[in-house]
Amino acid sequence: MSVILVTYDLKSPGRDYSTLHDFLTAHTYCKGLESVWLLDTQQSVLKIRDELRARTDANDKIFVVKLGRDWASYNYYCAEWLNKPERTF
Repeated sequence: MSVILVTYDLKSPGRDYSTLHDFLTAHTYCKGLESVWLLDTQQSVLKIRDELRARTDANDKIFVVKLGRDWASYNYYCAEWLNKPERTF
């Protein structure tokens, strides 16, 4: 498994979060910031991006990146989740 960071901006018109959230919550995840999700998944960043793209509008913005062990945070809800031994990078 890898930890994948997903962030997005859904622009008007549209802004339908339901199908996007349904896809994201189907994974093992942590959501510690407004539009930032961490997924623990075997899917590639390209596959995740394509799945998100299929659930958003043409004017929406999506960024997907595989995380490594080198990260830092402050008062971040998902820091404890990231530090669990089962998380691999």
